[in-house]
Amino acid sequence: MKQVVEVVEFKPDVPRFTFRQWFEALAAVGEDLDRVLSFPQWAKLAGLSERTGREIIERGDGPKVVQLSPNRIGIRVCDHREWLAARTRKTQPMR
Repeated sequence: MKQVVEVVEFKPDVPRFTFRQWFEALAAVGEDLDRVLSFPQWAKLAGLSERTGREIIERGDGPKVVQLSPNRIGIRVCDHREWLAARTRKTQPMR
């Protein structure tokens, strides 16, 4: 009996997530791209501490922000994805 082996092309520029990371990200994001994440939700989804997330946004290097109230901000899912896409770079070859 012959064994069939599937060859999968390795793409180093594609981020690799564990099953748990994918599950948490999909549960947080869902299908609604206009959903507004609270700032703590966004920081967790981005893998940042809240302090680092605030520093990034204050520098103007973060995603677009929605002012929910005078003291509260949020980030839309589509803006988070756009920000991630802009920050994605190809990995350097290993030596």
